[in-house]
Amino acid sequence: MASPRHRLFPLADGVRGVAALAVVVVHVWLFTGGFGGFDDGLANRLVVRLDGMVSIFFVLSAFLLYRPMITKRVGGPASPGVGDYAKRRVLRIYPAYWLALTALAIFPGLFGVFTSHWPAFYSLAVNLDPPYASSICPAADSFACGLPQSWTLTTEMSFYILLPFYAAFATWLARGRSRATWVRTELILLTGLAALSIFLNMAPASLRGEPWFRFTFAGHFFWLALGLGMAVLSVAFEERAKLPAGLRQLAARPGISWGGALLVYLATVAALKPVPFIVADDTTPQFLATHLAHGALASLIMIPVVFGDPNASLPRTVLANPVIAWLGLVSYGLYLWQVTIAYYLGFGGAEAGFVAVLALTLAISLPLAALSYYLLERPLMRFKYKPLRSLTRRRQRAGG
Repeated sequence: MASPRHRLFPLADGVRGVAALAVVVVHVWLFTGGFGGFDDGLANRLVVRLDGMVSIFFVLSAFLLYRPMITKRVGGPASPGVGDYAKRRVLRIYPAYWLALTALAIFPGLFGVFTSHWPAFYSLAVNLDPPYASSICPAADSFACGLPQSWTLTTEMSFYILLPFYAAFATWLARGRSRATWVRTELILLTGLAALSIFLNMAPASLRGEPWFRFTFAGHFFWLALGLGMAVLSVAFEERAKLPAGLRQLAARPGISWGGALLVYLATVAALKPVPFIVADDTTPQFLATHLAHGALASLIMIPVVFGDPNASLPRTVLANPVIAWLGLVSYGLYLWQVTIAYYLGFGGAEAGFVAVLALTLAISLPLAALSYYLLERPLMRFKYKPLRSLTRRRQRAGG
């Protein structure tokens, strides 16, 4: 996220809120057997294909983190120092994660967390070598092995480590070049890296079966590259009137952009089997179709948010809605708590139906997410934007 000196994007919380709610619905569906069982019916297809909303988090994260790193190219504020950037990422991710992981390991109980493997769980390295079907985590209870959704955090953390190096290299490429030249050069670079990531996911390499690839930036760089590319265009064309024509039209007409996203979603409902992408045993064509479609879905949803007018009627009505925006505000906590709660209310023990589990999951998870945000995450934000040098000087003064 940008510091207060950088441009803000007020609809970002609303996008997070919508995506977070969609992900909760998918998880509850998974833990309750869907509507009458895991069949190939329309209801199951409609719900499971909401898993494409996960790609929004990758695109949004890449955009919000990279944009402040490159605004200096066009005379904007300086990028954050690497130390300050690292501090912000650690404070954003780990404290709330540690709280949820520890609390849920105590009750209702998670496998693996309080074993000799605890460093892997608390560091997020566990997803690089998942202990499923082992003495640490029985196969029948894999969804109670730590926080299984944390694979996205492991992916994000690897991206956080990569990003300063990528930014330094891209800035070196841009040095001394005209704006049009460095924009074109970087977009070509991102296209090449995204294509390489997709190629390595598919045959003959087929690396998507390897956790070290699948659960790091390498396996999802196409989605991340979309966010990085949006950051490049957003900085280069700060004035909306100068955006490329097609992008300007989509940004000015959010109904068309979001209508396109709806069509992409419906196409995935019709064409793809109703199995969440992260556990699907897809053929190469199926993987390619799913991965590209989810990237297109995220891009079309994000374009009005990134490039459009936040005060326009449709975006303001949908994404600035107080409830949706608040869901986005506490979405990280919701993400951390909801899987374990939904699992134990569903297949993990209670075996209640979809509607009941969805209602109860939200009723339990949202208060916990709110407590996490207001008592832990928000207080830590006071330290996010304090430069490390000022904190060091304060400690030195305190020590005499």
